[in-house]
Amino acid sequence: MSMQKPKGTRDLLGKELASIRHVTHVMSNAFKRYGYEEIETPTFEYLELFEKKSGEVVVKQLYSFKDKSGRALALRPELTVPAIRLYLTHLKSAPKPVKLCYFGDCFRYEEPQAQRWRQFIQSGVEVIGSPQLEADAEIVALADDIMQELGLSGYELRIGHIRLLREVLAHAGVRSDAQDSIMRAIDRHDEARLEAELSRMQVKAKDKELLRSLITLRGSTKVLKQAEKLVASLPKAKIALNNLHEILEHVRSFGVEKFTIDFGIARGLEYYTDFVFELYVDGVQVAGGGRYDELIELLGGDPCPAVGVGFGVDRIARTLLKRGMIVPRERLDCVVLPASEGMLSECLKIVGELRRAGLLVGVDLMRRRLSKAIAYANACGAKHSIIVGTKDLAAGKVTLREMHTGDQVQVPRQELVARLKSASKS
Repeated sequence: MSMQKPKGTRDLLGKELASIRHVTHVMSNAFKRYGYEEIETPTFEYLELFEKKSGEVVVKQLYSFKDKSGRALALRPELTVPAIRLYLTHLKSAPKPVKLCYFGDCFRYEEPQAQRWRQFIQSGVEVIGSPQLEADAEIVALADDIMQELGLSGYELRIGHIRLLREVLAHAGVRSDAQDSIMRAIDRHDEARLEAELSRMQVKAKDKELLRSLITLRGSTKVLKQAEKLVASLPKAKIALNNLHEILEHVRSFGVEKFTIDFGIARGLEYYTDFVFELYVDGVQVAGGGRYDELIELLGGDPCPAVGVGFGVDRIARTLLKRGMIVPRERLDCVVLPASEGMLSECLKIVGELRRAGLLVGVDLMRRRLSKAIAYANACGAKHSIIVGTKDLAAGKVTLREMHTGDQVQVPRQELVARLKSASKS
């Protein structure tokens, strides 16, 4: 029997797992602060749920299978679609907007490479039911806050608008149901494929030039003026630009000042309809989202606006480690050690009392001699060891040993909790 893990998966432990837990903790606190309710969806769903509008690339990467009753299922490749399915099942009558957040493993069968795995952790939020542009801006503000709280300086926030690109394609005569292949080429920055798709759709040279001019526009809000000139004769494209301009005003009102306008953002998931954005750290995309006002109707619900963002938890955690921003392991407050075998029962009582008081407490489960047990406590990284001896206990005391210095002091047993809590704050 092979002990090798499946290709594209990882065993998580030590600093890497601690970093992931740190990232999810920071995100969870931010989600709560912004008023999102946590949900959890099944690891697998019906296959057709993801075939609707997750995108050609994602569908090809699905881990799909049939259960023993012949039903076609798939491991979830992302979490927005399951969240919308949950909304339609349980929350569509809830007061709007419905604000949801989540964490979970996702699965895609793609070629493993740096910071890309077949099993990965995603988190995110969805705002369902609000057509207002301040909802779009809040999503950006949330993502920006999380990057700052994690201390990831130098991140890049890129903001674009898919509706603008689709209106340009529509003006060029490309039907909406034929635009996705072009959008995928833009998303992948694949110039050869883009040219092939535009030629296949018989897009005229002047329209090709307009599209290329737009998707290469990148910079401060000054590029909005350039974009306005490019689409001056396209009323619907101008509406999309005005939409983006208003969102950016709200983004600034939330206190987000550093961002880049990038009209080359097309997003890999095909359900996005309007405003979109992506976050990059050290050149690696760690988050992305936008508005998807048609997805809920596509999945069988009544027309309903929605906007959201997903985070690559693994990538963010790996970036923290790569930058040397090591998440410190939470040290044990103490390890309780019996000076003799006859003190074991009393030691276990003390351990229980200290743990119930909220302290982080270990105990030697190997019945080592005291000297080796002290060495074990030191190896555990404990701040203190508590040595329980017969004579000390008869006097109502125990020995408190500071592991870093080796200093020892006798402490009344009833004062032990207070002494340890005081020490943990210092």
